[in-house]
Amino acid sequence: MAEKKIECPKCWVPLDVIKEDIWGPDIDIDVCPKCNGIWLDPGELKKILKNKDLSDYLTKDIGTKSHSPLICPGCRMIMDIQKADDIETDVCLTCCGVWLDAGELDDLKAKARSGFEGDEDVKALEKYESMEYR
Repeated sequence: MAEKKIECPKCWVPLDVIKEDIWGPDIDIDVCPKCNGIWLDPGELKKILKNKDLSDYLTKDIGTKSHSPLICPGCRMIMDIQKADDIETDVCLTCCGVWLDAGELDDLKAKARSGFEGDEDVKALEKYESMEYR
């Protein structure tokens, strides 16, 4: 049985699968042929960035309220905007997959290399919402 291709949450076209070379097993990432956005399944951002702090900052304790117009291409649930300084990513509130617009992956890689720590005050409300939800 053929696996169903997922669609771009912005353009609604099927995403192309490409290999991302990382240390260890390569991973398949999904790229929109129209807008060049990238879909990363849960856990793939951490493998690509090789920076647990930045990845966790964007995908853990993300609250329960959505500020994103996008629907998750993986599980079809709502997404929320998560920021690493000036970079806005869309993260699924349910599966924690990540949508990156064109160029954001390179920006995040640069931020990861520079030693991103994050602002815990900014994340405090989202951590509280996540804790309250559990």
